[in-house]
Amino acid sequence: MSLKIALNRKSNIDLSQQLYQQLKQLILDGSLPAGKRIPSSRELAETLKISRPTVAKSLEQLQQEGFLFLKHGSGTFVSANVRKAAGKPKIRVRVSKFGKHLEKQLRTEKTGEALSETRQTPDIAFYCWRPALDQFPHDTWARILGRNARDNQTFSHGEPTTSIGQENLRAAIALLVEKYRGLHCTKEQVIIVNGLHQAIDLVARMQLDDGDTAIIEEPGYHRAREIFSAYGAKIVGGAVDEDGIKTAQFRTNKNTRLIYVTPSHQFPTGYTMTLARRQALLDWAQTNAAIILEDDYDSEYHGQGKPIPALMSLDKHESVIYAGTLNQIMMPSLGIGYLIVPPSLVALYARAHSLAGDTLPPSVQDSVAEFINDGHLDSHIRKLRLLYAERRTALLQSLKKHLGGRVKISGQDSGVFVLAQFDTSLSSTEIIERAAVDGIALTDTKNFYLGKPKPNEFVLGFGSLKPSQIREGIRRLAKIIGSD
Repeated sequence: MSLKIALNRKSNIDLSQQLYQQLKQLILDGSLPAGKRIPSSRELAETLKISRPTVAKSLEQLQQEGFLFLKHGSGTFVSANVRKAAGKPKIRVRVSKFGKHLEKQLRTEKTGEALSETRQTPDIAFYCWRPALDQFPHDTWARILGRNARDNQTFSHGEPTTSIGQENLRAAIALLVEKYRGLHCTKEQVIIVNGLHQAIDLVARMQLDDGDTAIIEEPGYHRAREIFSAYGAKIVGGAVDEDGIKTAQFRTNKNTRLIYVTPSHQFPTGYTMTLARRQALLDWAQTNAAIILEDDYDSEYHGQGKPIPALMSLDKHESVIYAGTLNQIMMPSLGIGYLIVPPSLVALYARAHSLAGDTLPPSVQDSVAEFINDGHLDSHIRKLRLLYAERRTALLQSLKKHLGGRVKISGQDSGVFVLAQFDTSLSSTEIIERAAVDGIALTDTKNFYLGKPKPNEFVLGFGSLKPSQIREGIRRLAKIIGSD
């Protein structure tokens, strides 16, 4: 009997496992039907030029799993209990409303990526999510992390974490937001999550029912929009101007349950919401029993003066849930985010988060808490503020020098990105493609719009770039735009 079996002797998978997998597949697809006799271990060993013990190991595994049975004196046969899978009609697995909304997203999502990256590693990447990792005190962090990993190994490695996060880390974050964001809260209000997306997902799960309205800034963060849509929310775009989201436009919308805003440094325009708009938004949320999800991304780096306090610091009616991460002030790969919820929602959100899984290992959380409490994070933030001010100046001066009136800039007073719209006949796609050839990676804004995007609009992040790289990148970009 000839079997279509091909063993790869250079593979990392041992030969007995390869033989087992291929025999199993032949049985499942019907090539070896029920009742069919399998060649003996000696025959297989000779045909495949492998040892009999190797063959025997594979056959024994298949017998244990019920694919083969041994009939003494007659040989080894395919079990009658194995049903042929091939040729059967495929029955579609039913999914929940959440799954159906995701399927709809996949069918209707815009072509292309909002965060357009070149396939090759670019020389100069204007990515807003990359901080100055070369300035991070890696040696100090490694020393703290190593010590916490070694100390109390049995406890920290063998016990599950508290579902809402280590107490010392939650206390450290409570002090951190009070110091930098003017937001007074207790450690009990802080819930540690695995990044911003889990934070947004948890709030959407708790606040939105199928058919509810969720308002997101227009333009705004596309991932938040996708998460809300996945829970069946009707998405309404809230237009943004230099004062922030325009609250008057949705005063008559009585079905809104959630409003997502980035008031300190609006993404992607870079505008800061004024006090008048903040107060109007809080009043509206209270009147309509809606929750405001405040994403305070990129709020630590203000170009002039002291950063404006968080929106939640003005909230007197428990209408705001605050979301933050340590991505920009430490490192994106750390994956630590946090929610600060109103006192009345603490127990409910803690319970909901416990059902979603645990947070990071205790040793990592303890290390972050120590890094904050010992002043290392404060020193790093002070260093980055000076560094980013220099890099922001280099970017703005280069844009003015090389592009002048051909570029419109917003969001230049704070954060680690600016929004730039170029006056050119080239499309955004053409600019991205030509820039990629010249070693420059760009992020356009087309997927940040619910409606029609503005042409040739880009988020220019400068956090990870040295001033010399910024100047060279803008010089190359200006040459591309000037050659249309």
